[in-house]
Amino acid sequence: MKKSNRFAKWFVLLCALMLPGLCACAGPGHVLPERTTEPVPKPAREEIPELAGAVDNARLRNKTIKNYIVHESPVLENFYNLYNMEVERCDDPDYPYRMWIFGESTGDRANPDTGYDSIYHGRGKDLDNWEMWCGERNGADVWDTTMDPKLWQPVLRRADKKYDSIHNGDPSVVYKDGRFYMAFSCVGFDDRDGRTYIINNVMGAVSDDGIRWTKSAAPLLIWDREYEEGWEAGTPCPPSTGGYHRPSLMWDNAENKWKLWFDYYLPGTFLSMGYAVNNGDFLEPSHWQVIHAEQTPQLRDWPNPEVCRIGDKYYAFSDAPGYGVSRGGAQNDRQLVMAVSDNGWDWRVLGRFLPESKEWGTHLPQTFVDNSGGVTRLYLFYSMTDKENLPRYIKANYLVIDAVELLKLEG
Repeated sequence: MKKSNRFAKWFVLLCALMLPGLCACAGPGHVLPERTTEPVPKPAREEIPELAGAVDNARLRNKTIKNYIVHESPVLENFYNLYNMEVERCDDPDYPYRMWIFGESTGDRANPDTGYDSIYHGRGKDLDNWEMWCGERNGADVWDTTMDPKLWQPVLRRADKKYDSIHNGDPSVVYKDGRFYMAFSCVGFDDRDGRTYIINNVMGAVSDDGIRWTKSAAPLLIWDREYEEGWEAGTPCPPSTGGYHRPSLMWDNAENKWKLWFDYYLPGTFLSMGYAVNNGDFLEPSHWQVIHAEQTPQLRDWPNPEVCRIGDKYYAFSDAPGYGVSRGGAQNDRQLVMAVSDNGWDWRVLGRFLPESKEWGTHLPQTFVDNSGGVTRLYLFYSMTDKENLPRYIKANYLVIDAVELLKLEG
């Protein structure tokens, strides 16, 4: 999945590791009944904006950003392999902070309750202390305050469809009008003609409490030739573009629409960033319009994209590749990189963060924008690994930077 097949083969190996010990299981409220009404009419299609071309090069990507503060210790740990810590604020006066993270809580793949590439949920009174959801007991939700992942239960798991049979992950959540909206990565296996194909797509789900979710009836985003030219398991890379994955969801109040950035496979790049919009029903796949993908990515070599808006600026983050760190191989070839845009599609790379170490990976950037106290701050959550546990992510932490400092980075 990078410019050399070494990283592509590494990724395929990870896909192959999904197979052992998988058990069919039902998650809480996660199956959407078949549609029984006529679909809502499609909104008007948007014109596709021209890309001016990203201001992006190796020098910019190696510029180190320094004006931020790293939280003194991990805010989530003790698990086997969880990452992509997504945080959102809601109206709950007791637990205003909600969090979703995915992967394996214990590594016991034979146990469907600890999950494999499933999505877990936490709540917090602040950003530093989290209680993890452990299911229900006597009709009440149970929460773990001791950081014991054996107790944690997934809130979203794979289903039994060709596009949703292996993996649910990379949650991106928006809290809007008292409801939670999630876009997430979905993977299934399609067996045909004696071969197995990997089907990548982006699904949607909605929830009133952040725990019990209703999935979309079909993928919100899937490459139109994902089945015809799918990625055959065991091959180093897909034959063409496709593999929409790892979404970053936004409700843009200024423009009154859903926006979604995602990554996808583009030959000659690691993974590149695409873009889609929706002016209608969030759960209706036909209302989503892919604007930039195929041969016109917004940013090349921009995996795990995360986009937020602060004022009239958009900020995009990635654990971008190309840093050539020898220790740890592919895991540490990637570092946290940031770009800025005035419109959400023409990007200028600003530099990289090194919150923990130059030698060991900090990846999977997820943003939370806090406007409390009259000061706007950007919290960037990230996932951590170390030498002994490669390639697993064993901790999560955050760094924080004031919005006024972000503006200074453009010089």
